[in-house]
Amino acid sequence: MSLGQWRGYFCALVIICALAIPAFAQVDQGRIAGTIKDQTGAVIPGVTITAKNDRTGEERSVVSGDKGDYLVAALRPSTYTVTAELTGFAKSEVTGVQLVVGQTLNIDLTIKPAGVSQELTVSADAAEVR
Repeated sequence: MSLGQWRGYFCALVIICALAIPAFAQVDQGRIAGTIKDQTGAVIPGVTITAKNDRTGEERSVVSGDKGDYLVAALRPSTYTVTAELTGFAKSEVTGVQLVVGQTLNIDLTIKPAGVSQELTVSADAAEVR
């Protein structure tokens, strides 16, 4: 074999290895993506989305973008609980989300304004009447 043939085989081997590395890195992962909207259908940016692995308790959080979109990547196959939280809004939660290898689940969430609650305390001094 000539030096040129060895060089060609070596280059081919390097290219194959370089292409194989990303494939191995993503074999056992999945992703959850979607859009956050309010009751009227308007997108909501700045919402914290958390994907919690129900089996291990591991959590991964992201914040929705300007168009209300989010992507939680590098998740192990499992069952997840996905929550969306933003100050001034009620927490939205989806349970029992089954994620498998290589899957990108699309879960659009709707959050509602939090209910307004007021607390009223009434106190009075009772005077003794004789």
